[in-house]
Amino acid sequence: MSLLREVIAAHALRFERPMRSTYDPAVGSRLLVAFVLVGLALQPALSFLARAIGLAREPWVGLAIAITLLTAVVLVLHRFVRVSGGAIGLHSWRAWTLRERIYIWTVVPLAAVMFGILFRDHFARLAAVHGWIGLLVLTVPTGLLWGMVQEFIYRGFLQTELVRRLGGLSGILVANLAYTFGPLHFSYFGLGTNAGARWDMFAAIFGIGLFFGVLYRRSGNLWIPAVLHGMWPLNMS
Repeated sequence: MSLLREVIAAHALRFERPMRSTYDPAVGSRLLVAFVLVGLALQPALSFLARAIGLAREPWVGLAIAITLLTAVVLVLHRFVRVSGGAIGLHSWRAWTLRERIYIWTVVPLAAVMFGILFRDHFARLAAVHGWIGLLVLTVPTGLLWGMVQEFIYRGFLQTELVRRLGGLSGILVANLAYTFGPLHFSYFGLGTNAGARWDMFAAIFGIGLFFGVLYRRSGNLWIPAVLHGMWPLNMS
């Protein structure tokens, strides 16, 4: 019965350790600079470079960009911001609470099954293009890493500091607006085309991002939304 109560509490997002910023304001300012450097400068620059030299369609390029961004996140966090991963919710497995573990153990298998059913045509198209081996060893890992890196940048760097400055609700909303309408999704504005802006896509992105922002805020564990974001099938192309 006690375990059942813990399961219910976890899925109600009643975690034992909500996110609280314990660093000083100077660290917070460096987090915002880190967000600008990695999220607003390096990430678009890498995508532009890949297009400029004609490699954007190569299947390995997405993974190379994601690995480069992940390396940048780690280096900037430790060398420039000068804090441990725990400051932005990247706790070691030993530090996870019971409810955090219950949540990830139950949601990840459920999400894998649900996504496999709902996006089976998407996965079939990817397999036809890359082959099943290419899908499993390249496409899926690229999508997982790509989604996780976005959470590290937008929720870890940006939301963590905005919540400290603006409070929970405002910080989550502003960070999610930056995520929704930032460089990642410029293509949905339809600039230079007759299609116009894809407001349906913006609404979906905002809604999913808002959930991830609340999940991070309530759990204090950035790994949870990072893993779930990484599992999103449309990251995989």
